[in-house]
Amino acid sequence: METEAFERPASLKVWHAEPEHFFPAEPERFGSLREAIAAAGDILVEPGRHPWIVTEEGDLLPPNWIRTQLH
Repeated sequence: METEAFERPASLKVWHAEPEHFFPAEPERFGSLREAIAAAGDILVEPGRHPWIVTEEGDLLPPNWIRTQLH
């Protein structure tokens, strides 16, 4: 991923492991991918919650990718 992509807007959506939360609400928009990654990091510590990021270019970034960016 190019460095400039980290400064472009991104959306964060969270899936829940519990069936009653299968359909998440609308994604939260962030001014940059860096901000979305930071917010996703806070979510990753909660059991049963799976954050996914969608970049401005339409790339879908899964929880495992997000974890690698946090370390």
